[in-house]
Amino acid sequence: MTGPFYIPLLGQSDAASPDELYDIIEIAPETSLWPVVIYSLLALLLLIGVAFAIRYFLRSRQTDSPKESLIRIAQRQLRELEQTGDELEPNRYALALSETLKDFLAATFADPVRYETTQEFLGRLSREGTKLPPAAQQELRDFLIAAEEVKFGNAPGSEDRSTPLLQKAKSILTLCTAINIESNRKQPRQG
Repeated sequence: MTGPFYIPLLGQSDAASPDELYDIIEIAPETSLWPVVIYSLLALLLLIGVAFAIRYFLRSRQTDSPKESLIRIAQRQLRELEQTGDELEPNRYALALSETLKDFLAATFADPVRYETTQEFLGRLSREGTKLPPAAQQELRDFLIAAEEVKFGNAPGSEDRSTPLLQKAKSILTLCTAINIESNRKQPRQG
C-alpha cells in the first residue's frame, strides 16, 4: 500500500521509538506546606519579640525620669506668676493664683474645690465641710475671698491687693504640704 492513494491511519502510522520521546514534564515529589507554616510562625514570633523588646525599652526609659511632684508643680507655677506678675492684669493674676492653688488642693486632697466657684466652695464649707484639713480650710477661705475681690472688684487699688495674694498662696501651699507630710507619718505603713 505504497501507492498514490495511500492514507495513513492513526493506528498504522510509524510510531516514534522510546528514545525519540522527550519528557515534557518532570515528575517531582509533592512539596509539603509544613516548612512554610513553620517559617511563618517563627517570623511572627520574632516580630512579637521585637515589639515586646521595644515596649520594655520605652517603659524602662519612662521610669528613669521621675514625675514632678504636685508641690513642685505648684511652686514652679507660683514662681512663674511671681516673675510675670507685672505683665498680667490684676484680675488675671488673681485668677491664675487661685487656679494654681485649686489644682494643687484638688490633686493632693481629692477635694472638688477645683470645679467649684468661690460661693459654692464657701457654701459647701459651711454645710458639710471639705476633704481639706481644717487649718487649710480657713486659709483657703480667706484667700478665695480676697482673690474674688481682686478678680471681680475692678477697684482702683487692685494692684496693691494682688501682691499679698501670692504670699497667701505660698503659705497655703506650705501649710498643706506640712499637714500632708504629718498625716503620712501618722498612718501606719501597709505592706
